[in-house]
Parts: sequence; C-alpha cells; structure tokens
Amino acid sequence: MRIGIDKIWVYRIIPLQNLKYILRDGLYCKNAGKKDMEFVTIGSKEIISQRDTRIVKCYPDTVVNDYVPFYFSFRTPMLYNIITGHGVPASPQKDIIYLCFKLEELACDIFQWCFTDGNAAKSISKFSKKIQSIERLDWHSIRTTDFRDENADGDEDRVRKKHAEFLVKDHVPVSFIKGIGVINNEVKEDVEEILAEFNLTIEVKIKKEYYFL
Repeated sequence: MRIGIDKIWVYRIIPLQNLKYILRDGLYCKNAGKKDMEFVTIGSKEIISQRDTRIVKCYPDTVVNDYVPFYFSFRTPMLYNIITGHGVPASPQKDIIYLCFKLEELACDIFQWCFTDGNAAKSISKFSKKIQSIERLDWHSIRTTDFRDENADGDEDRVRKKHAEFLVKDHVPVSFIKGIGVINNEVKEDVEEILAEFNLTIEVKIKKEYYFL
C-alpha cells in the first residue's frame, strides 16, 4: 500500500493519572527504570515480561523493553482488554487518553528506532529499520475498527498485525507530543488544566472514534 510517512501518526495510550509524570519527564522505556511511585501500568504483566527477553533483530544487542512503544492504530484490542478487564486491571475509557506523534519526527537520526509488522512480543513479528518498508505493513488490519474473528475475512492473524508497533529506544521528550486525544469534553478540560500547570500548549481534541462507544 502506497503511504507517505508525512501522513502517518503513531499513538501511545496512557492512563490520565500518568499524564503529569510524562509531561515532567517525557516517555521512558520500561528498562530505563524511571518510574514514579504513583505511575499506573495498564498493560498485561505477562506480555510485558515477554518483551523483556524478545530480541529486536535489527538491533540484536537490545530487547523490546529497551524501547518506548507506539501503535500505528487506535481503538485497539489492547484498549478493549483494558476497558473489559481481560487479562489486565479494568479501567473506564474516560481514564485513558491518547498521546499522538508524527512518525516523520520520530523516524529520524536523533533516535534509534525500528518498527514491527505486529505485536512486538510475538515471535513471528518481524522488525525493520528501513522506513521505505513501512508500506509493507498490513494497513488494512491496522486501520480496521472491527477486528473480531468473525469479521476478519479469514485472517486469523489480524489482531497481531493491528498491533504493529513503532519503537524508539530509551526516551522520547515531551516536545514530540503533537496532540492528545480524549473521549469527551470533561476529560478535555482536565487535560488542558494539567497542560496549563506545565505551561505547555498541546492541542487536545475529542476523538470519539478512538474509543469503543
């Protein structure tokens, strides 16, 4: 699929509770060991553990947890698991927000980066550091909003491919956040109030299409 890098956004979903921590310090990878005592983890502990040993093949001296992960997609199975409590502590959607980044700003020489064709914890997922290979991702799976098995056109691998990731080693400064997506106006006002505390101007938008409504 022909797609321009300047048109691609990547996303990181976080609990609203973690926003102040991130605005203060930026985004750190798990293995950096930088975590506030009140930092809330929303991912599956089992999958996070798998990422501790999953080697990034294009940088074989590193593992997935040496990188800050982003999704190319929104309204993901991961978000569905979070709101239903499937394998992770349940959290209401209003407490989850999206940090939005331009791919072209992250895929540059100041970062060590790569991307995967699916969930980076899965052994069959492939890694690449060639930006021209971004077109080879399954963009249909990434962009679909209905990933249920009965609507997967016989593609049993759709959920893995929808979780294709962009990975940035170690740390991403807060200055790279270009937008924040939220579920409603109440959360928008809460986020804008927090941004004001840090004297930051980041556009906050209500993005209902990012959520299961």
